[in-house]
Amino acid sequence: MLDWLPLEWLQSGIWLELLELMRHGGVMIVPIGICSLITVLVIIERWMMLRSGRVLPKKLLFELREQVEIRPRKISNLKPSDTHPVGRILLHGMTVLPCTPSHFKESLQDQARREKHVLEKGLVSLEVIAGVAPLFGLLGTALGMISVFQDLSLEGPDRAESLSRGISEALITTVSGLGVGIPALIAFVLFSRKVETLLLRIEEEIMFLHDRLTPGQSAGKKASAKTKS
Repeated sequence: MLDWLPLEWLQSGIWLELLELMRHGGVMIVPIGICSLITVLVIIERWMMLRSGRVLPKKLLFELREQVEIRPRKISNLKPSDTHPVGRILLHGMTVLPCTPSHFKESLQDQARREKHVLEKGLVSLEVIAGVAPLFGLLGTALGMISVFQDLSLEGPDRAESLSRGISEALITTVSGLGVGIPALIAFVLFSRKVETLLLRIEEEIMFLHDRLTPGQSAGKKASAKTKS
């Protein structure tokens, strides 16, 4: 079953210890192992996708700001890239043109909510695993202790081995559940803060571009306020 693994891995002491740990961990080590695999995959994927250079590429944003500064209020002349959230938000806003400034802003906000959902992808999985993995470990502990109490009635040389196996199952699942849940919780908190920071920067970029593209709106509001006074 493990023929696809490199021979060096199979012969290494760490790999053998891991297999031995899984063998003595009981049935609950299986869902804990699945949670561990999902956690590793989500952490790697989110780490790659949430890099600042990927979400907010400085060169592309600088070019976009330059286009706006040269031709303010010329939205149709913009050529934003769809490889980053700010570009996709602007592209979505351009699809509703011509329209009122308020409608244009609503269109930007709609796409911004979609981009928020994309950035938060996978974080729910980390949050669930952070809560569920220790519970799997606790359930494994309970099952191991049940096995221990059942084996207390045994007589003969097999009794010590059975008791040792039950206690081992109880302790291994507890440690494994915490060993998966704690990193998942840490990753969830760190990635959540990273997403909040990125969303704040995206909002700042969008508001800057919106103010440059629709400067007449704020000026009109000020003029009407002066007229009323």
